[in-house]
Amino acid sequence: MPRKLLITAILLISLVISFLFYQQYGKKASTFYGDSLGYYLYLPATFIYNNHKDITNYPNKEQLPESVQWYIQQQQTDGLKTPKGYVLNQYTYGIAFLELPFFLIAHSIEKARGLPANGFSETYNTSLKAGTIFYALLGMVFTYLILKRFFSKTISIISITLMFTGSNMFWFTLQQAGMSHIILFFLFAFLMLSTIRIHEYRKTKDYIIIGLTAGMITIIRPTDILCLLIPLLYNVYNKASIKTKVQMLKEDKIKILIACTVFLIPIIPQLFYWKEMTGSYFFYSYGGQSFDWKHPKLFEGLMGFKNGWLAYSPLMLFSMAGFLCFRYYKKWAFCLFILSPLYVYIIYSWYCFNYINGLGSRPMINIYALLSIPFAAFLTFIAKRGILIKAATISLSILLMAVNISYSVQKSLNILNSEESNMAFNIQTMFRYKLNYLDYVVADAGERQPDIKTISRIGCLAIESFEDSVSEHFVKDPLGRSKYLYHFTDNEHFVHSIKEHYNTKRFKGAKWLKCSGLFMVPNTRVYYQHLMVLDISRNNNIMKWRSCKTDNKIGLVDNLCEHTDKIDIYHYDKGRWGHVYFFVAIPDNIKEGDIITLDLWNIGKQELYMDNLTLEIYK
Repeated sequence: MPRKLLITAILLISLVISFLFYQQYGKKASTFYGDSLGYYLYLPATFIYNNHKDITNYPNKEQLPESVQWYIQQQQTDGLKTPKGYVLNQYTYGIAFLELPFFLIAHSIEKARGLPANGFSETYNTSLKAGTIFYALLGMVFTYLILKRFFSKTISIISITLMFTGSNMFWFTLQQAGMSHIILFFLFAFLMLSTIRIHEYRKTKDYIIIGLTAGMITIIRPTDILCLLIPLLYNVYNKASIKTKVQMLKEDKIKILIACTVFLIPIIPQLFYWKEMTGSYFFYSYGGQSFDWKHPKLFEGLMGFKNGWLAYSPLMLFSMAGFLCFRYYKKWAFCLFILSPLYVYIIYSWYCFNYINGLGSRPMINIYALLSIPFAAFLTFIAKRGILIKAATISLSILLMAVNISYSVQKSLNILNSEESNMAFNIQTMFRYKLNYLDYVVADAGERQPDIKTISRIGCLAIESFEDSVSEHFVKDPLGRSKYLYHFTDNEHFVHSIKEHYNTKRFKGAKWLKCSGLFMVPNTRVYYQHLMVLDISRNNNIMKWRSCKTDNKIGLVDNLCEHTDKIDIYHYDKGRWGHVYFFVAIPDNIKEGDIITLDLWNIGKQELYMDNLTLEIYK
């Protein structure tokens, strides 16, 4: 296939996939929640409400979207209070500054049409999503301009296209707009391109651009100050290049001083904001959230299925393989081999290493422009191989790209929650868009479930029907099915209900434990659901631990064999009783006397009613 035709076909396919995904899913998404809302609040606060000192103060709150009302309420109760008594926006202003043109466009449209112009209508939402797409495209253009200086035009375009459709950049551009990562990707690409320019032309304006860009990156995400290593380490790869770099730094010391000065310009407004709000120019706005430098979660962050990077951006394995092809990009090699490990160490030392609220490890998107270089190097290496290796790479690319798009569709349909997922669930439900009850048990327990038709019940080990009315937690059953129920209060954390010892004669070769019960949640759904927890221990050491959420499965099972065919992970039936069960495989190394315990964990500290907690054995 001619190169031009190949490039056209790849770009067209990517464009069609992106358009269809956005029309079906992204168009309905909102930017007004979570981190994206926190970044954005500076704009309505500045141009509409003048409420910087109290970001919870909005007239006519009831007219705002529910997600905004919820965020305001959360800030009122749990928001960070400054020494001056103000409610502080924990996020810095950088993203809002770059969203400003799109906010002003939306604001002008609202004003011209005589609409409320309250900062949170669909006009603003659509404009912010357009802004995210704009910065993604601009970042990809800059990345292309970088790559084509070192690789062929064909390799450069294919690399960018595959990285977009085969990584979580696809999700954060088309579905979860408004987050910081696409804008940071654009800024990193711009910084890299400017770095190349100062080494070619050594003009003062390029130093100024580098200073401003690095300053903006730093104020958006302070740990990304590592970006300063890019201009420092670029074009350093041997003794001669080190001498050349040192000589350049000496000769351009005035220009470097100018760059250092303008680096501070984007940072200064934030310092004045903190001074006004807290009384200090420097303030840690993330409260108790912190880093654990001694115990970084490197494997979990890179490979794990709880929002790990490569688990949800599998095509970026090409970039990792490209680190071995450094002879194709020697000018970038030193930068990549120093900056990338440091960056990975920092982001996975964060207390929330799986970066909830998204698809895959979102901070890695920030350095995709840098990672595009080994990605293109790997494709260059493959392009020089035989037809079989090329065909295998093309097939693998298509498969991994399809996996990423499938994950994006599943998450849009609320049948995948990547931050709490596991390998067993992801493999079991690959390319499926209608899941059953047992699929979600696997999502919780991380263990395959048996086909009920192929196993047989041996007997019941124990049942707790809560008929002892002495405890204040035992309340009468209003439906009259039994005398009493257990009322799990919102201040009770654990209920230790069933405890049995393994006995060979009693278990009769059993292979499975079945945990079940009847449950009812009387109040509104919360983030943390109640868990049935089964653990097997020996000498106070836990050998096996499995859990299953109860709240999102209530009402889905009428009896042992019936499953619903249309389940979403946020299913919730308030005030309805339902049977919930899950199976746990008995470990092969279980011994006589090992302790089997079935508990209920009130992790979210919410009310729950339960009855007939049961532990059975199957083979």
